[in-house]
Amino acid sequence: MTTQVSAYISNETKMIFENFSAKTGQKKGFILEQALLHYINANQELPADIIIPPSITISKKVFDEVIMADKEPTQALKDLLDEDRD
Repeated sequence: MTTQVSAYISNETKMIFENFSAKTGQKKGFILEQALLHYINANQELPADIIIPPSITISKKVFDEVIMADKEPTQALKDLLDEDRD
């Protein structure tokens, strides 16, 4: 038995969804059901602080101080990135 579900999504998400469906050859209903099951299972099985949201909203202050800051990377960050090169 199947049930129809209706939801509003952004135009950008719709384009990404339709392109993914066309590229992979998977039916939209299959993609939606798998994504919904994956989302629900992850939220039931994992601690909330482990789930990474698809987008993050930050304040202008954080944007200016962190994102736009013209700072040299710390030694800890340099060491971390160097580990990836080994």
